[in-house]
Amino acid sequence: MQENPAPQLDAKWQYISDRYESYVRGAMRAENIPGAAVAIIQDSTIVMAKGFGVKSTAERQDSVDAHTVFRLASLSKGFAPILTAQFVREGCLTWDDRVRSYLPYFALRSEEQADKITLRHVLSHTTGLPRHAYSNLLNYGWYYEQIFPKLKEVKLYDKPGTRYNYQNVVYSVIGDVLHNATGKSYTRLLNERIFNPAGMDDASASYNGILSARNVARPHWYYKGQGYKPIPISRNYYEVIPAAGVNASITDMAQWLQVLVGNRPEVMTEEDLAEVFKPEIWVNMRELRQWNGMQRAWYAKGWRVLDFPDKRLIYHGGFVNGFRTEIAFDPKEKVGIVVLSNAMSNFIGQSVQVFFDLYEAAQKKDLAAYE
Repeated sequence: MQENPAPQLDAKWQYISDRYESYVRGAMRAENIPGAAVAIIQDSTIVMAKGFGVKSTAERQDSVDAHTVFRLASLSKGFAPILTAQFVREGCLTWDDRVRSYLPYFALRSEEQADKITLRHVLSHTTGLPRHAYSNLLNYGWYYEQIFPKLKEVKLYDKPGTRYNYQNVVYSVIGDVLHNATGKSYTRLLNERIFNPAGMDDASASYNGILSARNVARPHWYYKGQGYKPIPISRNYYEVIPAAGVNASITDMAQWLQVLVGNRPEVMTEEDLAEVFKPEIWVNMRELRQWNGMQRAWYAKGWRVLDFPDKRLIYHGGFVNGFRTEIAFDPKEKVGIVVLSNAMSNFIGQSVQVFFDLYEAAQKKDLAAYE
């Protein structure tokens, strides 16, 4: 497939686009990164949606393009609260509904605590379970159905809503809730309510979905003395689709950014987005890499919230099976970026902040500086 046609940009955004593309190419070359894809939006304009490098180092001519599919890893978490918000608006659910209203068999070590867990707690990682409860079993290839009953064996450390502890297994309970509330699978709901109306034509949410994609990036791992080598696409973590099971191209992600900044009200209204992005729990900044100037960090519903002196960014990152992903946007300015890669690198961890640093620097320049 061809790259998306280049948009007509004003002088400032042409400068940002050119400078950022130069940065991406240089950073990838410096680390010999196999492949990546970048989407940038400014309000309704898709400034960039293109691929870089190759899908697999085993085939150097197999270039990443705008429709190459990547695993999104934990960027998948951002879809669940958008789906939930749709049903909240329709009056089918509330954020403070108890999980047991839909899953009476949901069990924790404390029956009293299990009865108090709400959808808000699940989506904000404030259920009281320890960090990454049973993510290790996902790494070992266990099925979700095997892990779910074992939640009642986990020691509880906090009362619901009082402390942030990141989850994958427990987060995916939201998929069961939506299934039981609607009679439709979580994957079907994603297709009907987000992927199709948003025009995310390359997106899927399953292991079979990425295996059947004709244009897909192969994951890579770095081996000392050998560099990046392709590795198989793993089934692990497709067991928890709400947490880590979505696949998409950078063209899809440009459309997803349009949803997230409020430009697709038929999918999600700005009012409902504000509720999704409202901070729920304070996060110790030591759990995040240090962003320049960040003053405070929160977790909302499926999204991180980063506060700076002059802006608030909505953000998430992801890593699984050699894929590394980043998304961030300023909902006030309606400026956002997604970076997808089929390998771990220093570049991927720096890519979003480099973009916003460049954007802010460009904002301070006189327009004549770009001409």
